[in-house]
Amino acid sequence: MRLLQKLLDFILFSNLFIAVCAAALVWETYMLSGMPISLRLGVMAFFATLFVYNADSLLPYKFNQDVPLTPRMAWVQQNKLVLMAMAAISVLCVFALYWTAAFELSFWFMLHLMVVAGLYSIPVLPDREGYIPLRDVPFLKVFLIAYVWSAITVQLPQMEAGRDLFATDSLILFVRRFLFIFALTLVFDIRDINKDKLTETVTFPGKWGIKRTKQLAMLSLLFFAILLPASINWQVRLALGLSAGGAAWVVWQAREGRSYYYYLILADGMMLLQFLLVWLFI
Repeated sequence: MRLLQKLLDFILFSNLFIAVCAAALVWETYMLSGMPISLRLGVMAFFATLFVYNADSLLPYKFNQDVPLTPRMAWVQQNKLVLMAMAAISVLCVFALYWTAAFELSFWFMLHLMVVAGLYSIPVLPDREGYIPLRDVPFLKVFLIAYVWSAITVQLPQMEAGRDLFATDSLILFVRRFLFIFALTLVFDIRDINKDKLTETVTFPGKWGIKRTKQLAMLSLLFFAILLPASINWQVRLALGLSAGGAAWVVWQAREGRSYYYYLILADGMMLLQFLLVWLFI
């Protein structure tokens, strides 16, 4: 049992699980758009996510915050060298896959995603008491996360296939993915409500309360369901509808005192569940 616990902690806290979710959503986009799946782009999304999340975990200022030590932070402190190695290997894999790719991806599009992801946790914006990262701008955090995830998992596959990113179908798919990720991201703001108050980070639950934040997440999932085009066959509509229902349940059951595993397995796992449902029903 102890060995299984250590294995679970490694998969979750080293961000392997969230990286698998990113690759899964990339491949889901190919299936929903009727395009041949690119194994290379999915693997590239996997390593890019692994690098960004592990690099973010290792930022020095996170270890100096006057907040309670979470199980994840305790694990990170004990495994810094492992995460450094994983981050280094991941970024090398991303560059290798990008430069040897058989497809064309816009350098400038990739660059803007790297800039947003890089500045998310790095203090660069002037503030009254020094500098703050983008994540500390009031209410901005959830929008940044939803945008970057949607851009990587929707627009990159569309770009790789030579599709028009501004075509109606492409835009609707992007907005649907944004709404789904946005709802799940609000769950993590609920988890971190006390921590964000200690660090003076203004979030939706910190400003408006947990109940209204849940209602906002539910509204986001409702619009996600409404935006399912009539042209999609009933099996895919059912798959996406079930994933929205699962996400709604996770949102409604969220609270600040829940186990860390609830969020890392169930909340993040809704992305993987959506992929699996689409794969099974399509």
